[in-house]
Amino acid sequence: MTTAAPSVFLRGLSRGQLLAGDAVLAVGAAVLGWLAAAEVPLASSRVSWHEPAWVSVLIGLLLGVPVAVRRLRPEAAAWSAIALCVFAAGTGAIPDYAGIAPSVVLGLVIYTVGTDVRRHRSVLIIILGIAVLGVTFSLATRELYEVGLVLWALGICWTLGRAIRERRAYAAQSAGQATELALRAERLRIARDLHDIVSHKMSVIAVRATIADHIAEARPDQLRESLRLIATTSRETLAELRGALGALRAEAVVAPAPGLTELDDLAAAARSAGLAVDLEVRGDRAVPESVGVAVFRVVQEAVTNVLKHARATTCRIGIDLAPGEVGVEVTDDGTGPRDDGEDGEMDRTAGQGLIGMRERAAMFGGELVAGPRPEGGWRVATTLRYSA
Repeated sequence: MTTAAPSVFLRGLSRGQLLAGDAVLAVGAAVLGWLAAAEVPLASSRVSWHEPAWVSVLIGLLLGVPVAVRRLRPEAAAWSAIALCVFAAGTGAIPDYAGIAPSVVLGLVIYTVGTDVRRHRSVLIIILGIAVLGVTFSLATRELYEVGLVLWALGICWTLGRAIRERRAYAAQSAGQATELALRAERLRIARDLHDIVSHKMSVIAVRATIADHIAEARPDQLRESLRLIATTSRETLAELRGALGALRAEAVVAPAPGLTELDDLAAAARSAGLAVDLEVRGDRAVPESVGVAVFRVVQEAVTNVLKHARATTCRIGIDLAPGEVGVEVTDDGTGPRDDGEDGEMDRTAGQGLIGMRERAAMFGGELVAGPRPEGGWRVATTLRYSA
């Protein structure tokens, strides 16, 4: 047995509230069953026995029990309701003209069998139940079309329950697939962010450490400046890593994502590593946050590659802002290896960064262009498009 979620009309109710609703329905079914059992059989009926009053009350109470427990024990509720209705109809305790009471009980319970019971057991219950009830009702009344109508109604109740069960299963599967896709996208985003943060910051630290090693004896004042910069960049890197990892925790405080306004700090950090950076932002910087993050990360990765691989002295960053699109271009005058450098590990890192830039550009309908320039150096460019 499985427990299905409530229908769309009852989705806002808790399980306790649903059981309380079944209890109310059970009271109504019990009263209706008692009134039906208290009716006197017609003279034309095949069964003329009329039970004592206490039996009528007992039958009414028993009819309410399957309704009360149909969500807790749907199979047991179905078999008990079928057995009780067979007894009531077969003995004439409930006359055929008052058969609406057991029919309502059977409809409610059979519907729950369709929604909450596994397919093979559900089919077994409905087939055996309709067969037994059909024979019993046929012996209790001469109006066979009424028997067919009741059995048809029970079949409709079961079919409706099965249809709702299938719809819930499909909705649950679709929700699960959507959740898995969202998780994959989030993991990819976190991987890109971690790569961008670590690659850029560690490149700055590596460059400054190399400079400090060369000037340690000749220029001690610049050595202290390099050490201070390394310490500051290290702290910033740790803070950004904590923020990125903290996004994995539900209780984490979400820090503002970097955007166009942080490009100035990015350029300043690159300048502190000895690279002459010319940053020019043309147009209104008021763009959606997601676009700003994508622009920042593309520029960050491009500048990181300049620092690590290009052996460049200057770097130019151009951002063209227009309604609905942002043009990004990063160029340098470097002469270092970019595709087949001496360091294999360095090449793999650069390759991952290029993949990340292409993915970010593709998210906004852009294609990344990355390659050498005819006049020398390297160029990275793309255009990100969004709804203005």
